[in-house]
Amino acid sequence: MIEPRRTKGGRTYYLVRVKSGREQVATKAFDTKREAETWEREQKHMLETGRPLAPKRTFTFQKLVTEFLRSRELGNPHTFDTDKNNLATLSPTLLRRPLASIHAADMRAHLLAQIRSGKKPSTVARAKTTLSAMFTYADEQGLLHQPHPIRTMVKIPELSVVAQRAVGPKDIPTAVQMTRTLKAIRERRALIADVFEFMSLTGVRWGELRAIRVDWLAEVPLPQLLVNRSHSDRYAEKDPKSWRGTRQIPLSPRALAIMKQHSAGKAPDDYLFTNESGGQLSVGVVRKFPLGFRRHALRHYAASTWLRLGTPVNEVAEYLGDDPRTVLAVYAHVLGEEQRLAHLRRIADAEAAENDGGHLGVTWRENAPHG
Repeated sequence: MIEPRRTKGGRTYYLVRVKSGREQVATKAFDTKREAETWEREQKHMLETGRPLAPKRTFTFQKLVTEFLRSRELGNPHTFDTDKNNLATLSPTLLRRPLASIHAADMRAHLLAQIRSGKKPSTVARAKTTLSAMFTYADEQGLLHQPHPIRTMVKIPELSVVAQRAVGPKDIPTAVQMTRTLKAIRERRALIADVFEFMSLTGVRWGELRAIRVDWLAEVPLPQLLVNRSHSDRYAEKDPKSWRGTRQIPLSPRALAIMKQHSAGKAPDDYLFTNESGGQLSVGVVRKFPLGFRRHALRHYAASTWLRLGTPVNEVAEYLGDDPRTVLAVYAHVLGEEQRLAHLRRIADAEAAENDGGHLGVTWRENAPHG
């Protein structure tokens, strides 16, 4: 109900009373009748549906992006930067459209375009995660009145968990590659070679390596690296990714030797690996020494080495700070190598047994059971 009223000075204003049954649930005064009617309509809609009215068509997709990023500014700086970079790929045409016109097909087309442009599925999958978080935020704010565009989107096969995470043989350097690469880098700068070698022996992430202190070494009951912090460039130190508490990584003799070498003469709380000035290493320095493969492949090298040596999946997952299911998905081809090698051995033995010069396949078909 809207009541026109006057102030003592003679100015007209409009008092809105909103009731639920006989109970008054909201009241507000406005200078114009139009503002009063709009607010009354919104309140009644909220009472009837439990949700605000859909935003006007002037509320664009760009406005949602701006509000969402503003809401994330006080959170994790790394997450904010990731969200900002992911949303920067949205086209101007899409951003100018009203939010109410954005549907699942639009988001699917956007993500597919990113894949076609050459971006890795893992990169596009992270962009999808950002978009999903943004539309969830819009829903919580009462701005989303259409079905959630990401949750209702037809799945993109390339973004499945296995496709997103799995690595293939070409993603992991061989022992020969690793030896040759480290030798070449050591000739230029021994410190950087030690850093890369230590990462390949322990599987630590770059941020974790930067944060390692001298006293992270435990030698009783066995030599172990105690990982409990991570410090990515430009961001505050924090807990390691996907891990709670201290992660214990057994150290090989070579990894232990590297750690002791770089601990010499340092205090327990000093960084293990430091630059020439004694300060913390930066990613800008190591980028001057290209490996010929991604730096993250050093982590893959460590994990695949452990698995090939027969270390149980759950142990490898613990050393990496990952879920065993993730290890199974990422290193599926490594876990299947023994079966494939056995298959090749059987073929080689069968070929060696061929004495009549016939094709192996013909012999198998002739000896195959019928029925």
